[in-house]
Amino acid sequence: MRPAHIVINTFGSLGDLFPFLSIGCALHARGHRVTVATHAVHWEAIEQAGLRFADASGIPLPDNLSEFTERVFDPLRGPRLLIRDLAAADVRVSYERLQVICQDADVLITSTLAFAGHILGETLSAAGRLDWVSVVLAPCSFLSIHEPPIVGMKWVDILTRGPLRGKRLLDYLTWLRVRNWTGPVRAFRRQLGLRGESALGNPLQRGQHSPDCALALFSPRLGSAQADWPSHVRITGFAHYAQPGAKMDAGLEAFLRAGTSPLVFSLGSTAVHIGADFLRESIKACEQLGRRAVLFTGSPELRAQLPASLPAFAHAVEYAPHAAVFPHAAAIIHHGGIGTSTEALRAGRPMLVVPHGFDQFDNAERLKHLGVAHAIASHDYRCETVLPLLKDLLDEPGYAQRAWRCAETVRAEHGERVAADLIEANLRKRL
Repeated sequence: MRPAHIVINTFGSLGDLFPFLSIGCALHARGHRVTVATHAVHWEAIEQAGLRFADASGIPLPDNLSEFTERVFDPLRGPRLLIRDLAAADVRVSYERLQVICQDADVLITSTLAFAGHILGETLSAAGRLDWVSVVLAPCSFLSIHEPPIVGMKWVDILTRGPLRGKRLLDYLTWLRVRNWTGPVRAFRRQLGLRGESALGNPLQRGQHSPDCALALFSPRLGSAQADWPSHVRITGFAHYAQPGAKMDAGLEAFLRAGTSPLVFSLGSTAVHIGADFLRESIKACEQLGRRAVLFTGSPELRAQLPASLPAFAHAVEYAPHAAVFPHAAAIIHHGGIGTSTEALRAGRPMLVVPHGFDQFDNAERLKHLGVAHAIASHDYRCETVLPLLKDLLDEPGYAQRAWRCAETVRAEHGERVAADLIEANLRKRL
């Protein structure tokens, strides 16, 4: 087939970006031109991948990153801030920029919160100008009535685990809430002369899924198709992204060689900015356990909130590729983002999951169901509360055995190849 121009429109953190870079690199290796249209904060990571960056967002960078992160992870107001006040409010600017980027595009790939991409995918594919491919990264993004997401709020999660009538009530309440959050998207669609909601449904629910090619870019170990998913959704498996040139620094390599397998503590690329207490409590726990520790700090500012001189059993690193570090761990303590969760599965190590918000509570529940993890909410994370959980993970061999079996499966998955095959197959029908 002739080389195509493929535009990827995504919104979110590095954990949200990396799976799309994996797909983009797979398509680029097949001769296609790939443009990643997203927030300017990601331009360097995209260009390091050998792909073209395009700025498709008008959202300004926050002045105070830790304060912003606190607000985003507020259990009541955080989802509204992220979805309504940031992603949905940006739909006009994003649409105007993305419309130009897609002028010669053959394929548009969109993520869950890429609301402008959904509109262009819907309209341009209907006009026969391009193929629209939608992607979700985590099982909870389908908002299934048969398997409602665990959200970390007690009364909601009781309904989630209860009979179907309770789940139906929860589904209705979710619809009301989501409808409010996506109001700016409906208003903008009307300004374009479109229906406020597409025939597919609410843009955060069924409206995010392409009717032609919808991909679920997670491992089948984490989720399976439910009766109310779009029938054409394909679960591709995890798309692992190997960062070009990314490696551990000499200090971290020396620390890992110098002793027993450490506990590795990481809150990803976002929650880490409010992770000072998490890291302090983690140091105390490792001291009590007599275990070594690797601490991901994320920034010089957060590192400055820890003791200038760490105990000999602990090593702090601002950033290192999870795929390189996790296999050295005795256990991995992380926030439960879907990318970090799957990299931990791929490493075959037991986990303690410390969810802060969004899909992280649901991912934690799925990892517990696999028998490879314990979980504790971030507000309960203290040395005395995590010690028994860590001891159980380290002393009970079943966790490590089950984690290793999961790793063998996940390592054999190549979601980026499966996705690229499906995208090309869809493209052949039109070209």
